[in-house]
Amino acid sequence: MQREEDLNNSTSNVPSAEILPKEESEIKDDESQHSSEGEGDDAMQDSSEEDDEDDDEEAIQKVREGFIVDDDEEDEGISHKKKRKHKRKAKTTIDDALDEDDLELLMENSGHRPTSSESGQFKRLKRAQESEESDVPTSKKGRLDDFFSDDDDNEQEGENDEDNQQQNERRIPDDRNILDEFEDFIEDDEFSDEDEAKREKAKRERQRISKGPRLDTSKLSSVDRESLQQLFEVFGNGAEYEWALDAQEIEDEGNAENLEPTALEEVFEHAELKERMLTEEDNLIRIIDVPERYQKYRNNLNYIDLNDSELENEKSWIGDLLYLEKSSKIRPDLIPQFKEAVGKAVEFISKENYEVPFIWTHRRDFLLYAEQIEDANGTNEIVHRLLDEDDLWRIIKLDIEYHSLYEKRLNVEKLVEELNVDDDLLKDFSSLDSMVAIQDLQDYIQFTYSKEIRDLATKKHQQQQEPIQNNEEDDDENDENNDLKPSANDLAKLVKKNSKFSIYERIKENVLFDAVEAYGITAKQFGENVQDQSSKNFQASFRIHATDDPFESPNEIIEKLIDDEEVLFKDYKNAQGAVRKFYSESIFHNPKIRQEVRNTFKNFASVSVAITEKGRSVIDNHSAYADIKYAINRSPADLVRNPDTLLRMLEAEAQGLLVIKISTKDYEKWFQSIFACLKSDGLSDISEKWNKEREFVLRMSFAKLTTMIGLNTKEDLRSECQRLLANDLRKKFLNKIDQAPFTPFGYDKGTKPTVLALSFGKGDRDNAVVGSYVRDNGKVSEFFKSDHNPITDRESEDLFQGQLKAFIDRSLNGKSPDVIVVSGYNAHTKKLFDIINSFVQMYRIQVDVDDLKNDVQDPPLVRVIYGPDETARLYQNSQRAKIEFSDKATLVKYCIGLARYVQNPIVEYVALGDDILSLTFSEFQKLLPNDLILETFETCFVDIVNMLGVEINEAVRDESIGKLLPFVSGLGPRKASGLIRNINSKLGSSLATRSELIEHELSTANIFLNCSSFLYIPYDENISANDGSVELLDATRIHPEDYDLARKMAADALDLDEEDIGSIEEQGGIIYQLMQDGVNKVDDLNLNAYGKELETKFGKKKYATLQSIKEELVNNYEELRRSFHVLDVQETFEMLSGESTKTFGRNTIVPVTVTRVGRNLNDLNNMNASTIKYLKVTTSSLIQGNIEESLIPRNATIIQGQVLQAVVLEVQYEQFSATFSIMEQDIRRALQPKVHKDGSKWDLEAEENDRQKELFKEKEANAKSRNFQHPLFHNFNHKQAEEFLAPKSLGDCVLRPSSKGPEYLTVTWKVATNLFQHLIIEEKVIGRRKKFLVEGKSYDDLDELIVQHVQVIAAKVREMVRHPKFREGALTEVQEWLHSYTKANPKTSAYIFCYDHRAPGWFLLLFKVNVNTPISTWHVKTGVDGYQLKGFDYPNMLRLCNGFKQLYKTQTRKAADTARNGGQQVNNMAYSNYGY
Repeated sequence: MQREEDLNNSTSNVPSAEILPKEESEIKDDESQHSSEGEGDDAMQDSSEEDDEDDDEEAIQKVREGFIVDDDEEDEGISHKKKRKHKRKAKTTIDDALDEDDLELLMENSGHRPTSSESGQFKRLKRAQESEESDVPTSKKGRLDDFFSDDDDNEQEGENDEDNQQQNERRIPDDRNILDEFEDFIEDDEFSDEDEAKREKAKRERQRISKGPRLDTSKLSSVDRESLQQLFEVFGNGAEYEWALDAQEIEDEGNAENLEPTALEEVFEHAELKERMLTEEDNLIRIIDVPERYQKYRNNLNYIDLNDSELENEKSWIGDLLYLEKSSKIRPDLIPQFKEAVGKAVEFISKENYEVPFIWTHRRDFLLYAEQIEDANGTNEIVHRLLDEDDLWRIIKLDIEYHSLYEKRLNVEKLVEELNVDDDLLKDFSSLDSMVAIQDLQDYIQFTYSKEIRDLATKKHQQQQEPIQNNEEDDDENDENNDLKPSANDLAKLVKKNSKFSIYERIKENVLFDAVEAYGITAKQFGENVQDQSSKNFQASFRIHATDDPFESPNEIIEKLIDDEEVLFKDYKNAQGAVRKFYSESIFHNPKIRQEVRNTFKNFASVSVAITEKGRSVIDNHSAYADIKYAINRSPADLVRNPDTLLRMLEAEAQGLLVIKISTKDYEKWFQSIFACLKSDGLSDISEKWNKEREFVLRMSFAKLTTMIGLNTKEDLRSECQRLLANDLRKKFLNKIDQAPFTPFGYDKGTKPTVLALSFGKGDRDNAVVGSYVRDNGKVSEFFKSDHNPITDRESEDLFQGQLKAFIDRSLNGKSPDVIVVSGYNAHTKKLFDIINSFVQMYRIQVDVDDLKNDVQDPPLVRVIYGPDETARLYQNSQRAKIEFSDKATLVKYCIGLARYVQNPIVEYVALGDDILSLTFSEFQKLLPNDLILETFETCFVDIVNMLGVEINEAVRDESIGKLLPFVSGLGPRKASGLIRNINSKLGSSLATRSELIEHELSTANIFLNCSSFLYIPYDENISANDGSVELLDATRIHPEDYDLARKMAADALDLDEEDIGSIEEQGGIIYQLMQDGVNKVDDLNLNAYGKELETKFGKKKYATLQSIKEELVNNYEELRRSFHVLDVQETFEMLSGESTKTFGRNTIVPVTVTRVGRNLNDLNNMNASTIKYLKVTTSSLIQGNIEESLIPRNATIIQGQVLQAVVLEVQYEQFSATFSIMEQDIRRALQPKVHKDGSKWDLEAEENDRQKELFKEKEANAKSRNFQHPLFHNFNHKQAEEFLAPKSLGDCVLRPSSKGPEYLTVTWKVATNLFQHLIIEEKVIGRRKKFLVEGKSYDDLDELIVQHVQVIAAKVREMVRHPKFREGALTEVQEWLHSYTKANPKTSAYIFCYDHRAPGWFLLLFKVNVNTPISTWHVKTGVDGYQLKGFDYPNMLRLCNGFKQLYKTQTRKAADTARNGGQQVNNMAYSNYGY
C-alpha cells in the first residue's frame, strides 16, 4: 500500500503543500550526502544530528587519508555510518523518493532484472569513491544519482507518521533544513564576482550533465530504455533539486576557506609524534629559554626559583656533600675556597641556567684559586683547580636533588600550616636536610593527624565545588573552573592515603586508648629520650622523661576495658593486639626514633649474604659471584671502596642465587640501649610485667623499622655504588672519544687524513680482501677488491700485492693515502697486517707531500696501523650503512666504518645512538642501568663536542656533523633540530655571523649565551676584511660577550691610541690588523696586571678568560683533543682475539686443539711407545701455542685433533701465541679459587658445611655408580658429560651410569653446540646373550649401538643442518626471520627447520601460509630410519620436505571437509590417530 501511495503522490504535476515537506526532506538528505562526498561513503553519512562533530571528523579524515590508508578502519567507518543513516531515516516524516523496491518493480516490468539492494549499496559506494577522484561536476553527478540508488527501508518510515512529523516540528529550531539555511542568501541574491563565476561554471556543467539520464544505460535494450524514459518522466531525474545543491556547495566552499589548520595530533599517533619529537611538549622545550638538558633533568619538578636565603642553604648543602665525596683531594686550608667555588657553580646552574661547558670555558676563574706563596725568590703564584667538569656534572645532579627536597618540604610545610596544629615536632623544618627526613615527618603527620587531613581534604573539595556549581550555566567559565577542580582520582588518593589509619583513629576515640596510655610514656616522649641519650652516646644516667607504671598489670587493664559496653573489641586477644599495634605504630612513625635508627645503620650497617640452594649449585670457583658466595659483615665503607661488589650481590639476588641481609653490628646491645629509654625503673612485679610488655612492643616496632631502613640503606648503597661505577665509566669513555683524527704527515693536529682501510673478514681461504678509500672530506671515492687471499700461499700473496699496487697507481692516480688501516674479525688479521706492512716496505709507498707548503726531500713511508673496529662492526649492519651504501657488501661497509673512525672517532660514536649500549668500555658496565649509561655517555659527548666546537654551517649541510649539534652547550635534540630548521628557512642554510642567532630570532637569549662560542664560523681569507658581514672573532672560541675585551687586547698589543683605533676600524678592524702585523704580539701583554685591573675596577674575574682569548687570537680553534691513539700490542690482541687478561692470562685454563704431535724420530715405528717431544695447539680464538716435552705427562696418548685442557703459562701478545702446560699439578693449581678469605668477612663455617654436604652427595652418587669396561665409559653425571663433550665434534658421545638403576646405561652425544641428547640404554640378558635396547632397537654390543644408532642419527642431523631450509639460532630468532621473510614476500608461503632446544635430537618445522597467518609448528624426530613427521617416516630431507607439503594439503582439505559437514570430523586422514 505504501508503494501505491508513493506512486500516486509522485505522478502529480503540481506539487501541493502536503508534498513540500517531502521535498525538503529529500533536499536535506541530498545535502547530507554531498557534505561527505570527499570520503567516498556519502550515502551513509548522517549530518542532520551531528553537524559539528561530523565536520571535524571528516576534516581530520581527509587530512589523515594523505598519510595513512587503513582498509579495516574504512570498513568500520562505513558500517558506523550505515547505522547513523538508518537512525536519521527513522525520524523523517514522509519520503516519496524512489526507493529500491520501486525501482526493482519498474525494472521488472520493463524486462530487466536489477541487482540486489546489497549490491546497490556497494555500487553507490564505488560511485562515490570515483567522484572523490574526479572534479566537481562529476561529483555532482554522483550526488543526483543517489536519488535513484537509495536502499533504505521505507516501510519502516511509513510507521508512526504523525509521531515522526511531530518530532520533526519540534526539531526544526535546532536542526533547520537547507531552505532555512539559505533563506537570506536567496532573498539578497548578492554574490561576489568570484562566487558568480563559480556559480555560472557549475550551472553550465549541470546543463551538460542533465542532457542524459543518471543511470548507466549502455547495456539496456530498447525496451529497457523506453521504460526508463517513462520512469524519468514520472519521477523526474533529480534536476529540480540542483539549485539547493548549488547553495550547499557554495556554503561548503566558504566553510573550507575558514577551516583552521589541522593539528598534528589529529593526524598522527602520539607515539609517532613523540618519536619524531613533534609533540606539544617537544615544541615547548624548543621555546623555553632554558638548556634542553636542564629541562630534561628537571622534568619531574616544578623547579621553584629559590630566594636568596634558600639559595645560600642550597650552596651550603651541596658544598658539604661534595666535600665529603672529595675530602681526600681537598686540603683542609682550602675548604672555604672550595665551598665558595661550589656556591658560585650552584648559582650559575640554578639561577643563571649555564651549562657545564659554558661554566668550564667562560666562568673558569670562579673554579680556580690562586695561592700566593712567599719564598726566597719572591712571590710565586700557585693556581689550584678546586672544581673540574666531573664536579660540575655532579653539582647538577645535587641541584636536582635539593630542589626535590625543597619542593617536598614546602608541601609538608603547607600541609602543617593548613592543619593548624600545635606540635613540637612540626615547628623546625630547617633541620630537614634529606629526603628521608622529610618523608619521616610526613609519615608522622599522616599517622597522627589522619582524621584532620581527611576532614581538610573534604572541606577543600566542597569549597572548590561551590564556584563550579554556581557557574554551570556559563560554559566558558565552567571550563575554566573545571581546570581547578580536583579529579575524583585525586580526591580518592587523598582519602585512601589516610584510610589505612582509620582503625587507629577509632582506638584513639575509644576507651581502649586507656590501655595505650597505661604504657606510662608516649611515643613522642620516648623519641626525645632516645635523641637525648644518643647525643650523649647513651652514657647519661638520667632521662628527660620518666616512665610511670600503673597499679594494674597489662592483662588486668585489658580485661577491665573489654567489659565496657563501648569497647571496640570484646575479645581479649583482639583488644590486646590492637593496643600493642597502636603503640608499636606510634613508635614506628616517630621521626626522632627513625633518625636514630637511620644514623645507626649509616654508621654501623653490616651487609651479609645467605646462599640459596640454587646458588650453591650454580656459583662455583669460576663464577662471577665466587668472591661473594659467603660474604658477611661487609661495611658500607667496604662496599663503597669496591662498588661492583654490592651491585653483583644485587644481581645475584635478582637471579635467586642469594639473599642480601642488612643489619647493625651488636644489634642486641644497641637495642637494649634504646629500650633503656623506654622502660621504667620500678622493681615491683607490676613494673617487671610492664617492662616485658614494653620490650615486646618495642621489638615488634623495631622489626618493622629495621626492615624498612635496611631496604632504604640498600637502595642508598646501590645509588652510591652506581654513581661511582658511572664515574669510572665516564673516565674510560672520555679516553675513547678524546681523540683527534689521525694526523697526516706535515699537517697540524686535527687535520683529517685520507684513509685506505683493508680487511678480509674472518680470513678464510676463500675470503677476498676488500678495501675502501675515503678522502679527507669524508667522501668514499674508490673501492678495492682482490680475490687472492694473501695468507693462503706465496703465489696468492704476490698476486695480491700486485693488485694493491695497481690500485694505488691507477685508481688513486699515484696519490698514496695518509694512512692504511687494517682490521678484521679474528687473529688471522695479524698475517694480513704483516703482508701489507711488507708491501709498503717493498714498494716504498711514501706519503703524499704534493700539497705541503714546504718541500720534503725524503717523505716517510705510509704508516700501517690496526683500526679499532668496535664502531665499524655496528656500522656494517646498521640502517645507516644500508641507506648510504645499499649496493655494497657488508665487509666493504666495515672498511668504511674503519676509515671514518680514523678520520674522526667522536662522530662515529655519536652516530651509533642507542646502539652504543652494545659496546663495553668498563669491566662492570653491565651492572649499571641503561638510562644511567646513556646519561654518562651524554655528559662525555657534551664535554668533548664543546671542546672540539661545531662549524655550524657544516652541521647544517652535513648530517653526520649535524648529529654533534645536540651536544652543544644549551642545545639538545629538539633545540638543535629547531635551529637547523630555522637557519634553512630564514637564512637560506647559511649563518654569516653568530649575532644572527639573536638578530633573526634563531635562538633565545640564554641559549645564545650558552652555545654561541661553541658554534664557530670560519672566515674565507679571500673575502675583504672591510666586508661588514664578516666577524673574524666568530672563528674563535672567544665568547661574543668578550669581543670588546679581545679587541682591547689586540689594540694594546698593537699599541694603538683611540684615533688609530678609529681609522683601523674603517680599514677592516683591529683583529684583522693584528692578523696582518702578527698575532704573536699579544704574547707581550701582561695579562695578570690586566686581570687585576678588571677585577678591581669592574669586579670581574677574567684571568683565565684573558689567557683563553690570547690563545685564540694566536691560534683560533686549535685542536685540544689528544692525538689519535694507535692501538698498542695488548689492545690489538684483545680486539682481534676477543680475549682479555682475565680470560686468557697467566694461570688461566683454556681448551686447546692439537694440530700437530711431534715425536721422537727413533720411535716413529712404535707410535704407542714413542715419546712426545712437543705439541702444536690452537685455541678457539686462533691463538697458536706450543707445549714442550717437560710440560706433557709421561706416557700420555695424544693424537692430532684431540681437545685438551691446558694452562696458560706465558702469552706473546705481539705474535698472538702462548706457551701452555697440560701437567696435572699445573691444572690443579690453576683451578684453586683466587678469592681472599678473611675470617671476619667470609663465612668459613657455612662454606665448610656446604662442602661436607657436597662430599656426602658425591660419595652417595659414586656408591650407586657402575664401573663399566669400555673406552667411552665415564663416571659422569649429565652435567659433567655435557661439559666433557662441549669442545668435541658433532656426533661424539660418552657412556655413563644411568639414574634409573644398575641395569641401565646412558649414552650422551653431542647434537650441536650446547645441545646434547641423553638416550637410555637398557641392558637385558636374553638366553645366553646380552642385548642393549635403545629406542626400541636391539644391539649385540655397545660398539654396534654407537655405530649403527648414535652415528646414524648424527648423520641425519648433519643432513638436516646442511639443508638450505635449516636455520640456526633460538626459536625467537627463527620466528622473527620467518615473519620478516613473509612480510617481504606477502603472497608466498614459507617454512624452515630449526633445532628444538627443549628436546635435543628433535627439530621444529615452522611454516606460514602467508603474511597474515600465524606461525605453525610441527615436530620432527630424527631416528635411525630417517625423519619422522606426524607419524610418517621419511628417509631423507627431500622426502621429508615433499611429505610435509602433502600432509599440509591433506590437512587443509580435511579442515574444509569438516567445515562443509557442519563441523563434524571426517576421518579420512591416515595419521588422524597419532595424537597430533
